[in-house]
Amino acid sequence: MRRAFSRQRRLDCKSPAKVSLNFECRHELIPILRSLQHIYSQPSLRDQILERVAQDVSRDSRDDCGRPGMDYWQVLVLSAVRLGCDLDYDALQDLAEQHRALRQIMGLGDWDDESFHFRRIHDNICLVRPETIAAIDQLIVGEGHRLAPEAAKKIRADSFVVETNIHYPSESTLIRDGVRKVIELAVVQAETWNLLGWRQHRTVPK
Repeated sequence: MRRAFSRQRRLDCKSPAKVSLNFECRHELIPILRSLQHIYSQPSLRDQILERVAQDVSRDSRDDCGRPGMDYWQVLVLSAVRLGCDLDYDALQDLAEQHRALRQIMGLGDWDDESFHFRRIHDNICLVRPETIAAIDQLIVGEGHRLAPEAAKKIRADSFVVETNIHYPSESTLIRDGVRKVIELAVVQAETWNLLGWRQHRTVPK
């Protein structure tokens, strides 16, 4: 038996949208949890996402009978944290059992001692197909465009240094590079126009 999420409020747990987060913390988990809070606070968006999760998680079984399983919201939260923080299932299990804010956003209170074996987490998360994740991504991007319509017009890029074999640009080496490139282009033209005489071009040193 599964459900989208628990609608019954608890004395030992706030609503996921009202869980306090430390925004002074620079850990990547914080913006992920804040994003999940926003999704939870938008019923239309939340229900569309959970409906897609439910179609995958319960596609081979009924969700109205049997023993209790993880809520679809819990599956979504753990999936987002795993992908966003690039965690293995053991690290994700430790967070799901020890991180108070994460557990409250999952709908688990301080009095709830529910544990999450890494195999249980793995078996549930792996039910969500890549196609479903892509569809959820589009829903989230659409919500982002709704919140900040002008944001899509701005691009931020970053660069980094990669070690490579670049020789010192002396005149002789630049001439050799130019000759090599001219020969490569000549070969392309020769093949295009069916010209002969360029069969040994690959012996030119780079």
